Amino acid sequence: MSPGIAQTSPAPEAQFRVVSMSDVETVLFDLDKEQEVLIASVGTFSRLYPAPKDGNVVFYKETPNPESGLPPIKTPLAKSQLPSQSVGPYLILLIPNNSPNTKLKFKTVVLDHSLENFPANTYRVYNYSKRQLAVRLAEANLLLSTAESGSVPYPDGRKAWLKVAANDQDEGWLVVRSAPQPVGSNTRTTVFLVDIEPSELDPNPLGIMDRRIRERIFTDDTGMQHLR
Repeated sequence: MSPGIAQTSPAPEAQFRVVSMSDVETVLFDLDKEQEVLIASVGTFSRLYPAPKDGNVVFYKETPNPESGLPPIKTPLAKSQLPSQSVGPYLILLIPNNSPNTKLKFKTVVLDHSLENFPANTYRVYNYSKRQLAVRLAEANLLLSTAESGSVPYPDGRKAWLKVAANDQDEGWLVVRSAPQPVGSNTRTTVFLVDIEPSELDPNPLGIMDRRIRERIFTDDTGMQHLR
């Protein structure tokens, strides 16, 4: 390095990870012309991936080409545009697409999952039920409509209790979930509240599932925090 010329660190790259809101899904996407295989799970986040430079993420599947000797056919499954104003990391939700007006299998939601927006020692609760939910967590109260979220700091104790009541139009407010939640330092916890799927035995379930995903956070020698 020449005298008098300051050495600068390379600019951080945007990153993203994915979680499925239905079943485990295996999808493909391209990064710098290289194909990546991504497994989107329900109970855990995928690993962090570098974002395409234009922020446009297209998930697809491949099917054999009926024309002999030609490459497989790429069928888009979901599309997502990451914001350009920060590097994230971002969380992409893959949600089953029931709209008859699109051929895409999934719709997506992009969430800012940076440590600035979602710091350590915090719960972030998302309501993906069809009903309005009243949530009590660690002595804090949240009233969440569908697709809304709220944050709650970890309490001082070892355990926090989650209680959820749903606004049922016919029955009024019903307690639909009560469960302990873990507490620990240098972590953060995402809680997705989702409706229990109908079944033959219970075609109209009233209960709620809480899908908890806990991430560990470490601090480097410079005092910067990072997700593991």
